[in-house]
Amino acid sequence: MKEDRRMPLRQHLNELRGSLIRCFVVLVVLFAAAFSYDELLLDFVIGPWTSARAGAIAAGFPDPGSLTYIGPAEGMVFALRVAFLFGMLAGAPMILWELWRFIGVGLLPSERRAVHLTFFPALLLFASGVAFGWLALLPVTLQVLVTYLDPAKFTPNVTVSQYFSFVSLLTLVMGFVFETPLVMWSLVRFGLVRAASLRKARRIAILAALGFAAVATPTTDAVTMLFVAVPMIVLYEIGLLASVHAERRRTRDDDRRL
Repeated sequence: MKEDRRMPLRQHLNELRGSLIRCFVVLVVLFAAAFSYDELLLDFVIGPWTSARAGAIAAGFPDPGSLTYIGPAEGMVFALRVAFLFGMLAGAPMILWELWRFIGVGLLPSERRAVHLTFFPALLLFASGVAFGWLALLPVTLQVLVTYLDPAKFTPNVTVSQYFSFVSLLTLVMGFVFETPLVMWSLVRFGLVRAASLRKARRIAILAALGFAAVATPTTDAVTMLFVAVPMIVLYEIGLLASVHAERRRTRDDDRRL
């Protein structure tokens, strides 16, 4: 007998309201906790800029200077944005779980098993991508950018808002890039793409990884570019292996239904 998970519309809306309230409360608590340690978090966030300044000076370039703010409220807004981002990252597992509890009601049993199987790997891959962006990609990129223009012609004046937007975008993008193997597995598992098609696209994926590395690290140093491109290529190769496994699994499931 198939499990009947349908519920009345009013009960469904009550579930949604409960999930939203729980998420809101958790975010408020985490935001308040992060903001209470704002000085520690701000030192952590500007750490890569401090390291880039030291590297520029050691290489013989003028000191690019401290981060600045040009509006009365920009410093406070910067601290609030940092606290909110850390609160969101800390609360992301709970928020995603609440979202899953809500949408999982309308999924088929096989689809729910697939989501259960990928939930924690997705969190792990995203966290790994953010860590790679922060620890590996960001220092290299900042070091290149702060010494890119001729200091005799240009004077750097980077604001805290510009810096935070750049840092958060770069690290979050790497978080999503590291989801590549899981995305490939999901596409094949649900029959949207065949593993052979992904295998044929390997050259395009390699070129895309090299192109992304060239943009993310605007330098002629091939070693630096490969430092960024190689992990992305490895992720694609892992995705190919996972997609082959997913296709075999889907084929077995289809055979059982016949």
